[in-house]
Amino acid sequence: MVRNADVPELLERFMEESEESRRWVTVREIREHFSLDISASSAISGFLQRNYSGTYMSFPYRVERIERVLIDARPHPQTIKKYLIAKRPGTMRKRLPRAEPDQIPEIHVQIFTDHDAVEHFDRVLRIKYAQENMQE
Repeated sequence: MVRNADVPELLERFMEESEESRRWVTVREIREHFSLDISASSAISGFLQRNYSGTYMSFPYRVERIERVLIDARPHPQTIKKYLIAKRPGTMRKRLPRAEPDQIPEIHVQIFTDHDAVEHFDRVLRIKYAQENMQE
């Protein structure tokens, strides 16, 4: 099953593997390309619709158009959507400059584990509980 957070990466891989900067796609093509089951359809189509609405401005591809297509399938005709996906002009992944080992300041920070966090949270709750009981 595909999580909604995985769809942008899948779509980006799909477009890069097709080696086209602009093309029409359907949800079914994307699903078949990655061998996904039909339950992934809603996550993929939802992302494409939100991308068309302008929600994902940092995503390197955008949906320029959505068209409904009537497919003469038996026993009943179906309507599906085609999405025109195009690479955004001038989009490049921002790469952060790498710090050289001699430029990294020495930081002495204690590393906390999950166990430490639970102990801290328990301590905070005990203090809060004690304060509430004092006020009563």
